[in-house]
Amino acid sequence: DALPICHLMIARPEEYVERFCNVGCDMVSFHIEATNHADRVIQIIKNSGKKAGIVLNPQTPIESVKYLLPKLDYVLIMTVNPGFGGQKFISEMLEKIEELAKIREEKGYSFLIQVDGGVNVETSKLCRDKGADLLVCGSFLFGAEDKEKILGELLR
Repeated sequence: DALPICHLMIARPEEYVERFCNVGCDMVSFHIEATNHADRVIQIIKNSGKKAGIVLNPQTPIESVKYLLPKLDYVLIMTVNPGFGGQKFISEMLEKIEELAKIREEKGYSFLIQVDGGVNVETSKLCRDKGADLLVCGSFLFGAEDKEKILGELLR
């Protein structure tokens, strides 16, 4: 079953997140750079019975969310600079995915690792090999002439 996932790309998510939870989003993530109150945002999401995630832009270190990791259901690693589709995958983010997966294993955390940006058949395999659990595929899939074929390749 697919869950409605919402990736908030807004400033001050603490002012809006409850509304997204109330309209059917089951998984809600926000950018750590967008708030000084990340713990509060996580609590609002969880108190709404939803899964909470934090988004890390390419330049944002994992260290910035280190103390929030035990509370999270997922961490979204951006593998492009957010803002528009069709960008090239930043290969250095594979190391970040691997580092996050290692922390998860060492600490016994249960959060999932999601990846968004430049995901295609090649990069999806690289991400999964480094520990990613959830992949967001936008331009590659929706821009394809044969979406069914591409989806089948991605799922393999």
